[in-house]
Amino acid sequence: MNDLSILAAANELPQGLCLRTGERDYTFADVRGLVMERLAHLDPLDRRPRCVAASASLESIIEIYALLELKTPIVLIHPALTQPERTALCERVDEMREPLPEDCAVVLFTSGTTGRPKAAMLSRSALIASAVSSADNIPLAPGDLWQLSISPARIGGFSILTRSLFARSAVGLPGKFTVDSFVRKLSEQRATLASIVPTMLAMVLEKYPEWRPPEHVRALLLGGSAMNRKLRERAASLGIPIVTTYGMTETASNVVTTRFADRFKPSEACGSANAGVRIRAVNGAIEVRTPSLMLGYWGAPAIDREDWFATGDMGWIDERGEVHILGRRSDLIVTGGENVYPAEVEQQIESIPGIRACRVIGMPDEVWGAVVTALLVPEAEPLPAAALKLAFSSMLARFKCPRRVAWVRELPVTEGGKPDRSPERLRGIELAVMHYTRPDEER
Repeated sequence: MNDLSILAAANELPQGLCLRTGERDYTFADVRGLVMERLAHLDPLDRRPRCVAASASLESIIEIYALLELKTPIVLIHPALTQPERTALCERVDEMREPLPEDCAVVLFTSGTTGRPKAAMLSRSALIASAVSSADNIPLAPGDLWQLSISPARIGGFSILTRSLFARSAVGLPGKFTVDSFVRKLSEQRATLASIVPTMLAMVLEKYPEWRPPEHVRALLLGGSAMNRKLRERAASLGIPIVTTYGMTETASNVVTTRFADRFKPSEACGSANAGVRIRAVNGAIEVRTPSLMLGYWGAPAIDREDWFATGDMGWIDERGEVHILGRRSDLIVTGGENVYPAEVEQQIESIPGIRACRVIGMPDEVWGAVVTALLVPEAEPLPAAALKLAFSSMLARFKCPRRVAWVRELPVTEGGKPDRSPERLRGIELAVMHYTRPDEER
């Protein structure tokens, strides 16, 4: 049985709502007709992986449903990539000599935070396991509509399509994100769920300080990067139902979420493990076991899917079983022999009145090894240096305090929209020295 089959869904629920665009509604029967038209132009015997520049458009969704129907592996390409970048990725796919596993449904390139992006292979069973696990906390059924506000070229967006197809519920296609369109489309499309990143929510509340979603929105899922304390508390004070998530491409989307019953409560934790997921911290390193784990990286040695998977993130699990993420192991700054997690420092700095956002980067230094450096986005005007130093010293250990800072208009991000903490991002930026002493003078 193909549980990710649009044809099966149309047989079960032909008049059920499948897609809602700005122009019209499409039932499962309507979408079946469009998929059948596309299938007429595809070779059912061609099992070669097909590159798809996936956007939140009707054309892209039909292409994805058609390939899922044929069980043709989909290689997702981000539509924001330039043509040379797309060509390079597709050529890399063509050059692969190792065949994809039989059950492989989709290949996604990781964000490449530790080097060249790797091609993660996800099976149909992993996508279904992720859908089942998610639905245990946030039930999904016909009548629900999940707004596709993030790119389906990333696992967070792609999993909205597979979860909704598996549940026979609807997906809303709101078009390109802007604050006004997001707010308007939530109401117009009568969305019950939406997935966004914290930056999107911050932009909404900046323009509409008293905004809260319409009553038919059961929850906003926030993932992709850490949600700072200021934004969490503000959302809670407004009564915005927030479900924070933690996951990755390799686990077919989130494996940790806020309990649905706690969506109105601010919490510094990411949530607790989803149903069927086991999670642990070994010497501060987060590891998971989950049936939604990838098959492995294409072209690399196979992995044991029954074994613990090292996420590459550092964190801890409290007595309630809630997971706290400190950041990527690769982001760790070792300064004067002390370990500094950038995300932890960013959370503290972003709680300072007058600072809208912060990015902490380790800048190589001959004396310290690396010095903690902060790029700051002001809410209005930059704070005076004396006020900044006082705020830093009141909340951070001295070794965590930024030694150099710069005020910027926006923070650097990777192609995948994640925080970019590469030291190369500091080139050309004029940095002000906050304090700089030799390590032996601080002991």
